[in-house]
Amino acid sequence: MKKLIFAAFILAGTQSFAQQSSGKDFYPAKTKITAYAALSGQYSKFNGQNASFSGLYGGVMINHKLMIGVGGYGLTSRHKGFGLNAATHKQNYWQMGYGGLVLEYTVMGNKNIHFTAGTLLGGGIIKNGKGRGTIPENGSDELKDIDASGFYAVQPEVNIEVIAARWIRVGAGVGYRYIAGVNQQGISNSDMSAPTASLSVKFGLF
Repeated sequence: MKKLIFAAFILAGTQSFAQQSSGKDFYPAKTKITAYAALSGQYSKFNGQNASFSGLYGGVMINHKLMIGVGGYGLTSRHKGFGLNAATHKQNYWQMGYGGLVLEYTVMGNKNIHFTAGTLLGGGIIKNGKGRGTIPENGSDELKDIDASGFYAVQPEVNIEVIAARWIRVGAGVGYRYIAGVNQQGISNSDMSAPTASLSVKFGLF
């Protein structure tokens, strides 16, 4: 009799496990993949002066929360560089661009007003104008970059966003651009590092 009762318990437990295994709660929900791209404009400081940057970033969004993608920014305001252009003998102007991996996490993305936090991890290049140079191997005279240096860049940022339409979101945020590793006459890491204030417009499936 005891064996019969024990067998009944085992059978009942097995059936219960089988029902849970076939239920919706046993299997994790399917991962949902969407994507978006964003246009971004930034106000910041560069070499102690007011500066503007424009950029583009985007990627795939996992479960409507985590975006993994790429992006980049370029200096759009004019800033005097170091010395004169070798060909024109006019003032050099700084040129700067950077980009890399972009990660962004959305909080309460189903709300009309919500928040995001993200960062850019990568690097870029700073150039002190352009000049004419001769290539010794073939004797040609061609345009080449002069006084250029690479650098590392990290830019964390937090944003508040508004859903403007089903496939459009508008945001404003603040962050900080950290620069390291620059080796360029006339400018330093601290000259290129600064707080940022940004406006962005996103297009895509969220």
